[in-house]
Amino acid sequence: MEHFTQLSTYIFTLFLAALLPGPGMTGLMFKTLSQGYQAGMVMLLGLMTADMIYLSASIFLLSYINQLSPNFSFYLIVFSSCYLLYLAYQFWTFKGDLLASSNEMNLGKTFSAYKDGLLITLSNPKTISFYLALVPAIFGSVSLQEKSPMLMSVTLLTLAFIGGLYIFCSLSLKKVLKPLHVQKMLVRSLACVMGFLAVSLLYKELNVMAPVYASLF
Repeated sequence: MEHFTQLSTYIFTLFLAALLPGPGMTGLMFKTLSQGYQAGMVMLLGLMTADMIYLSASIFLLSYINQLSPNFSFYLIVFSSCYLLYLAYQFWTFKGDLLASSNEMNLGKTFSAYKDGLLITLSNPKTISFYLALVPAIFGSVSLQEKSPMLMSVTLLTLAFIGGLYIFCSLSLKKVLKPLHVQKMLVRSLACVMGFLAVSLLYKELNVMAPVYASLF
């Protein structure tokens, strides 16, 4: 019964975390709108790969990482938040027509789309916090290694479903987004989402660590 409750909580939390617009899914929308559904699908594979990296780290390496550096997650989130601020700036200053790009895929575009998905998720503080903090909290002291095949399977299925939903919705938006001023509003809204998430997480992490560093002086 406890196992079922923990797994249900994990799936529900992951579903909500993926469904709420964050850097990964907003980036997926941007990629699908600008380069088509094929680029969106490849980027989704990159997103899912990065999630698997963090989930694997949570299952197999978390205790080692904490022993190596107790503040590792703090430094990682600060670095990632700064990268997200850079991405928010890129989105905010984007000029041009989202729908004008060619949808034809080649090796270069395929690699670029996969890399974008991988990097944006590896640098997403929400993803880092979910896998390195929330997942251990959900399962407590239970060994996650025994559950790793099931956790990875349900994670991939959930992310594929939510990502596919975002790609479908992005394609449906194309008719609405033909006017350039509407595109500008959307892109700047995505930039605000990224920027707000980065600033809020930076503020939270710095507030948590401030007393620690203050005690050193």
